[in-house]
Amino acid sequence: MKGKVKRGSAGVFRQRAEALRKNLPALATQGARTAELHARRGLMLNVYDTVRGEHYRRTRTLLKSIYAHGEANGSSIGIQLGADAPYASVIEYGSGPMGLTPEQLNGYLEVLPPGGLLRFGRSGRAYLLPGPFIGPALFAARARTHQRVRQLMQDLWRDDR
Repeated sequence: MKGKVKRGSAGVFRQRAEALRKNLPALATQGARTAELHARRGLMLNVYDTVRGEHYRRTRTLLKSIYAHGEANGSSIGIQLGADAPYASVIEYGSGPMGLTPEQLNGYLEVLPPGGLLRFGRSGRAYLLPGPFIGPALFAARARTHQRVRQLMQDLWRDDR
């Protein structure tokens, strides 16, 4: 009977844990890509596909400045998403009396359906309003990454090896 591993034995769990660990870097990369694409969708909705302002030219600098990185260690996945443009946080939170605090934005994000976008009416003319694109993208990436991890675990545990 040597070589045959019983279902539920420590050897099976070690094999599955190792397979899960080996797949984490790919899941982190996929999560970063999801976050980046969603952030771009949010910017298009809140900035670039809106009514133009009268006093500036749209250069798409903010869209070009988006970055996303995914990392995995032996047991966790991290996704970093941001934008290098100096005015990115002004777009994300708004400014002046129309601005949101990070806590207010987080409250909106907590009730946002996975993959949803937030729109507060920001445009080239209503430029003080928030146009969140980073927060919704991180929430979408987190939800999608959780789905991918669950699916991988189901696939590993379904496999009788």
